[in-house]
Amino acid sequence: MTSHNPAAALALAALALLTSADAGAVTVTSLAGAPDPGPLPGQQLVVSFDAPAAPGFSWTGGLATAIGTVRGVHTSPALNTSLYGYVSSAHPDPVATLLTPALTSISFYWGTMDSHNWLWVLGADLQPIHFVHLSTIAFDPIAYAGGGSGRNRRLSITADGAETIGGLRFWARGRSFEFDDFASTLAPDNMPDSGTVPEPASWAMLIAGLGLVGAVARRRGRQVQVVA
Repeated sequence: MTSHNPAAALALAALALLTSADAGAVTVTSLAGAPDPGPLPGQQLVVSFDAPAAPGFSWTGGLATAIGTVRGVHTSPALNTSLYGYVSSAHPDPVATLLTPALTSISFYWGTMDSHNWLWVLGADLQPIHFVHLSTIAFDPIAYAGGGSGRNRRLSITADGAETIGGLRFWARGRSFEFDDFASTLAPDNMPDSGTVPEPASWAMLIAGLGLVGAVARRRGRQVQVVA
């Protein structure tokens, strides 16, 4: 039976991913935050909410931004004093999707991670390839139980094999799911082409052009000598 309830459809998608062989699509790791441990080596900051997002990164859905904490609506990630993003069940749309270029990795600062925070990793076709939840990542339960900074982590997602990451979808089934300072590495096909070797035809045109420039220069030199 097909569900017409968006929330129910998302829940079914999460359960399907949990019971499918999606574990090989990406590798998920995390580091304790407060302060934010920062991007992984080789990653570049792409979304901070304090400046325009990097080219190719955009949001759809119920994204909201804030500074500080409003009880019952959003809580600032530990030691974060600037803008951050969040989704919340206090808003009409508690789901937001970050669309990205094809990536090999992406990480972000997860503020106050809660069991009602649900995250999907999207593939190149924007279909879910992995589901992330408090129950699917390793963390220190003692630090978590202590609250505060113990509930903040930098979550890192790395594509495995030929897989690429095409986005992240955040859903707050409660109040709320906060995140900030996204950093990523582009998939190899998207890397700037800085060291391309010219094709043979290009070399031929370049040599012919240099020869023409040389001939013109010699001719002008002879004309100057005649006039003098």
